Amino acid sequence: MVRPRALPVLVLAALALASATNAQSTRVEVVVEHDLYTSGAISAGLAQYLADITAQGWSPVVTPWVLDTGDPNAPAALRTHLAERYTSDGLAGAVLIGHLPVATVYTDAGGSIDGEFHPCDLYYTDLDGSWTSSGAHGYLPDTHTDGTGDVGPEIWLGRLTAWNLTALHPGRTEAGLLNDYFAKNHAYRTLALAVPPTGLAYTDDDWYPGDRPTALALAVEGAVTNVWNDPATPGDETTAANYKWRLANESYEHVLLTCHSSSTAHAMSGSVASSDLEALDPQVLFYNLYACSAATYTDFGYIGGEYLFGAGAGLVAVGSAKTGSMQSHILADYFGPLGLGETFGEAMLAWWNTAVDPGGHTDIERAWSYGMTVLGDPLLVTQAYIPEPASAALLAAGALWLLWRRR
Repeated sequence: MVRPRALPVLVLAALALASATNAQSTRVEVVVEHDLYTSGAISAGLAQYLADITAQGWSPVVTPWVLDTGDPNAPAALRTHLAERYTSDGLAGAVLIGHLPVATVYTDAGGSIDGEFHPCDLYYTDLDGSWTSSGAHGYLPDTHTDGTGDVGPEIWLGRLTAWNLTALHPGRTEAGLLNDYFAKNHAYRTLALAVPPTGLAYTDDDWYPGDRPTALALAVEGAVTNVWNDPATPGDETTAANYKWRLANESYEHVLLTCHSSSTAHAMSGSVASSDLEALDPQVLFYNLYACSAATYTDFGYIGGEYLFGAGAGLVAVGSAKTGSMQSHILADYFGPLGLGETFGEAMLAWWNTAVDPGGHTDIERAWSYGMTVLGDPLLVTQAYIPEPASAALLAAGALWLLWRRR
């Protein structure tokens, strides 16, 4: 359900040269699982998405990709493809749609967090670093070094992964969930989907008090509601029931959730499972999940994906596909760029290269950061920076892109 837009639109005198004369800064690789692409089941939705991001000033190229789950070199082949595009075309970033190769690595953080095998999208975005295997964990990469460059990412990446969510939606298909997402994405981009420009910083017991509301406020034009277990305000206790009530009854542009979690359920004096979300119909656009493993896009029923592909307004969820998250003391390096009009992909790239030591990752940085990923469309911007539809049409014609701020 899409609730009516309730915000006035005001124009500020902000102009930006967003039409692209430099293909190196706008090239986007859209990789779509081969069978999903050739079936035609998402043709209309994908075409609308490509038109939307082209109007935004990007230059997308679609590559159908055959998934061979039995090929241990499949992730390396996809990484090589992205690296070649980066070298030849100046690739800015990639959008991965469907069931595509997963780069599984082993991260041993020296005891700060137990070593574990996990999906790692940094493998696809750090194109000049070296990922090798010591042999201690089979063929899987467990060593990340500078290679010909450094260990930081050169490109951003976002995932639209819904193949493992259909069990939560009886009778629905992967293509149907993706098409619904493309429609919702288009509605947001054309101002048909909007919520109040507010935020919710929801911080469970183990992280009290923290400074999360301050960081979140950098990306939110309106008020930030701060909910935590402050002994002085016992009515603000964080519980599963309270969080679910807020998702069902309140609307926010951003939610920053801090709690314990698995890939399929959050834990805070009760459980919030991925199977709960559709009935709640959350009217929240963007999530930052400081919730271990919530973005594990390889797991069936992963909750990070259900925020986007279930009912509700969800468009982007940033989180970790392993134990870890975006640590609180560096959240501002992510929310700050969003508040200046950067896309979610660009904000994540800035976070990696500003907050996570680009000179060489420490044990604690590897432990907390190597599972971080963007679920959803990485080319979205916050509501304040959505161009009016007429200005998007001008952009497609090669004119200036008017940036409209909505208050």
